[in-house]
Amino acid sequence: MAKFSSIRLWGSTVAGMVLLLAVLAVSCSRSAPVADTARAAETVADAKISPAQTSQRSIEVVYIQGEVQINGAAPELGDKPGLTFSIRTGADARCDLVFNNGNAISVGQNAIAALDFASPTAQVNLERGSLSSVMKKLETLVNKDSFVVQTETAVAGVRGTSFCVWTNEESSYICACNGIVRTIDNAGGNEQLIEAAHHSARMYTRSGSAITMETAGMQFHTDELLQSVASRIGYTIDWEHIDG
Repeated sequence: MAKFSSIRLWGSTVAGMVLLLAVLAVSCSRSAPVADTARAAETVADAKISPAQTSQRSIEVVYIQGEVQINGAAPELGDKPGLTFSIRTGADARCDLVFNNGNAISVGQNAIAALDFASPTAQVNLERGSLSSVMKKLETLVNKDSFVVQTETAVAGVRGTSFCVWTNEESSYICACNGIVRTIDNAGGNEQLIEAAHHSARMYTRSGSAITMETAGMQFHTDELLQSVASRIGYTIDWEHIDG
């Protein structure tokens, strides 16, 4: 009789364990998709940024000086080159564009640049020369820069500000003219968050496989240049306060 009771008790224990494991299994099967769904939702949200935003984007040529080529042809005022295009400028040349009616971009002389506005984060690959920008109407991307300039040695990321980038094969100059600019070298080092009401710059220089960074003075641009870019969108820069 005691033996039977032990067997019955053992059986009850096994049944209880099976039931407990079943409950845990159901619980895990219910909780795991929650995390997966959250991650999937974030992925889907990011994926949905592009069509919603880029469908509303427009880029227009508003100023031409000297020899300028867009996609290999001479542009005219009012041209809308689309969301992806290249620009090449000659000596003493300049081309200004307005992006989404509230952002101005100026490509300086002797420059080669490829512009991509088809992705959620608008991007310029600046091979050489200078680019000055006044950004007042960028889409807000969560935890992401809304506009990025990539060079051979460094990357500049902004979410709305006035800034200047100049580059050649060995060096890149990045200035937060009025606002906040995040910079980092192409090796993933020397990251900086530059904030300024009136110009603060860094120079990134390649030496062999290493890239060094140092504070730099005001070069390759002036207050007057930045204000002329800002005027394309009817904006006056306040040099007394940090824009951002």
